[in-house]
Amino acid sequence: MQQTIGLIGMGNIAYAIASGGLAAGALQREQLIGFDPLPKNLDLLGIEKAQSELDLVRRCDLVVLAVKPHLVEQVLKKVGEALAGKALISVALGWRFQELSAVLPKEVRIQAVMPNTPMQVGEGVCVFEERNTLDPQELEAVKALFSAIGIVSVLPTALMKSAGSVTGCGPAFTYVYLEALADAAVYHGVPRADAYRLAAQTVLGAARMVLESGLHPGQLKDNVCSPGGSTIRGIAKLEEKGFRSAVIEAIREIEQFK
Repeated sequence: MQQTIGLIGMGNIAYAIASGGLAAGALQREQLIGFDPLPKNLDLLGIEKAQSELDLVRRCDLVVLAVKPHLVEQVLKKVGEALAGKALISVALGWRFQELSAVLPKEVRIQAVMPNTPMQVGEGVCVFEERNTLDPQELEAVKALFSAIGIVSVLPTALMKSAGSVTGCGPAFTYVYLEALADAAVYHGVPRADAYRLAAQTVLGAARMVLESGLHPGQLKDNVCSPGGSTIRGIAKLEEKGFRSAVIEAIREIEQFK
């Protein structure tokens, strides 16, 4: 029998989970119920709408909490008692096992996950907090769902913040880099649509090389840089302009903000 899965909040992350899961066949539309005061994404996906957060929890076996971090405690106070004996998957930034368990009845089974938006196209990264209280079968089922829309990594609590910064914010950094590559092509006469397509495939191909070759990114970079060639000249200019340092500093800035 299929579990009924409820989605509280239907912003970008919840939309990516639902749309990616449906596209991959890991979810069926009839097993999903959602609640959001602004139901645009629920309408786009054709998902049944609950009347309230409490109505949703009462009707579901497993609940995905995907509201903004500052709303988490407010929502959990409304539905906490109804969650007793059920599983809660939180994808809210900064809300890990300790913070969740402090405001929930002990009978609620908890798993914190840090996913990212490329789940929508089956290429997400889903970081699971090692500490959880899911039943073994529940944990495997949840991992199977997220594995269908990306890769799953299990990390200790102490590393969740940093890993989530890289995977959660990294797509935005990559879009900026991709746009810059395309702008460079346009500057030299390549039509805009072609420039975006070429730059996007270049980024996708490079990422796949890292994942599938097993080689260190530095080795793959060296393989492209012929002695005295054009690529190493470009690399030198990126280093001169602080490209690598800028990326590291961007993550440090996020860590300080959190």
